[in-house]
Amino acid sequence: MKRRRAAVAGVAAGVEIVRSVRAICWLFALALLALPVMVASEESESKDSAALCSQAMEHATRRQDRTADRSQLPDIATLEANGAVIGDVVVVPLNIFDPDQPGENRRAFRVANHVHPTTRPEVVERLLLFEEGEPFVARRMEETARLLRQRGFLYDACVEPYRYENNRVDIVVATRDVWTLALGGTFERSGGANTIRVNVADSNFLGLGRYVSLQYSEDPDRTNYTMRYEDPALRGSRFQLRLKLQDQSDGYRRTFDLTRPFYALDTTWSAATRLVSDERVERIYSTGEIVNGFQHENNSFEIRGGLSKGFRGDRSYRWMFGYSWITDTFADEPELSDGSPVPEDRLLSYPWIGIQSVQNDYWLGNNMDRIGRNEDFNMGTEWFARLGYSTTPLGAYEDEAIIQAAGRSAWQIAGSQMLLVSGHASGRYGDEGTRNMLLGGSVRYYFRNFGQHQFYASLGADTSRELDPENQLLLGGDNGLRGYPLRFRDGEHRFLLSLEQRFYTNLELFKLVHVGAAVFFDAGQAWYSEEEDPELLRDVGAGLRLSSSRSARGAMIHLDVAFPLDGDAQKVQWLVSTRDTF
Repeated sequence: MKRRRAAVAGVAAGVEIVRSVRAICWLFALALLALPVMVASEESESKDSAALCSQAMEHATRRQDRTADRSQLPDIATLEANGAVIGDVVVVPLNIFDPDQPGENRRAFRVANHVHPTTRPEVVERLLLFEEGEPFVARRMEETARLLRQRGFLYDACVEPYRYENNRVDIVVATRDVWTLALGGTFERSGGANTIRVNVADSNFLGLGRYVSLQYSEDPDRTNYTMRYEDPALRGSRFQLRLKLQDQSDGYRRTFDLTRPFYALDTTWSAATRLVSDERVERIYSTGEIVNGFQHENNSFEIRGGLSKGFRGDRSYRWMFGYSWITDTFADEPELSDGSPVPEDRLLSYPWIGIQSVQNDYWLGNNMDRIGRNEDFNMGTEWFARLGYSTTPLGAYEDEAIIQAAGRSAWQIAGSQMLLVSGHASGRYGDEGTRNMLLGGSVRYYFRNFGQHQFYASLGADTSRELDPENQLLLGGDNGLRGYPLRFRDGEHRFLLSLEQRFYTNLELFKLVHVGAAVFFDAGQAWYSEEEDPELLRDVGAGLRLSSSRSARGAMIHLDVAFPLDGDAQKVQWLVSTRDTF
């Protein structure tokens, strides 16, 4: 009988493997079939940007009833060297679809343009880093375009000189909208678990650049009802307001954030205040299963400021200072507790000081982490460090130094390759030694191949020491190991390697969806220091990428199948998720 059961189990496993391999082969074949219709990313980038700028010139000249002779326009370097002064600044917000482009003059698209409130000119004007009468500085033109592209409600931006006369240069600023009203829901499946979201959201409410949303969601941990409001230019200023109210099946979360950031390289000061009140049930995992749980209430308050001399040489240095108050209280959760004592309460109260450096060396790419969208990469170096001291005279439970640091840099290699390196460190140090220490870093590598497709590799690693009980280093289907269940492994250390061959097509279904594909391999480990021979987990898979070309942030649907090669998780993972990137 046992032999018969074993044989049946073996046959079932074999069938599952065959089905998985067949599915991977079909998806890979579909990706290969797309090869004949690929388009060079640089060509699509220049075509889209040129079309936007050209349309902007027409609008600007028509609005001013003057013809712009660009043949008489000096190049940007000459304008700056001659000390040109900015003249008229013409802002041209464009709608979602361009009726003059092939395939976009359809009735449905005209209706969408009519219903959609185009971004108001004053919203764009508030983001400009220059104004009439100022000296022409090319860097500010480029930085303005980057700031506009960072706005999720804009597809692209063009900031260009278009007329030169008597050492005055007129500037046109053009933006292309995307559809920002979201009505409906999403379904995601990763690591064998489902997440459901139903929402009503608008990231450009009434064309004002404000974000408003109501959302209901269910994930493996909890049910959430969430309200969000964000105003990136409060009352027309550089202050940004963010509010979030969230009721959960196991608690709540309230967030208030008022910030005037270092919004540009030349910004000389910043200020912010943040309040958070959060209550939830913490779940502790081992091999994908909940093994313990406790109630956790967190309340925090921070006020901070910053000073800078602005842009000097090729970078900006910023000094930051502030005060933080953080309290964490814990209680037993009878339904999940394994009988162990609940964590000790904590209270941190500390002033701090920090420094940040941002180098200006940006590169504009296309078809990198997204499909058919321009993307800005800083090829320079950025870093920050922050040191605080939490002390009992200020109400803290213990005297501890609190450290945070992070940095990143990037390089282009032989034109077709790019390498990005980042690292981070955080923790507390007191009489009882190091606590909640986390050190980590990542390397990302991009290589153009097969024409304009791309090989992508990423390697991330983390190590920890005496983490707070509510914090875990986990590895599974929810954070990159796609062939395995959620939170499949835990430990004090972890690493994850991902290799992908990405395919970009020129298919834009119904002028709404860009199509791409990928085949991938993942390998990772999570382990404790006392483990002598931790198990390496690997998976292979393939999938399609469907990226919205007309909606906010270009949300990308991932349809993947991943097959685990190691461990005791021998079930194929069918993955459905929505992300901002490839």
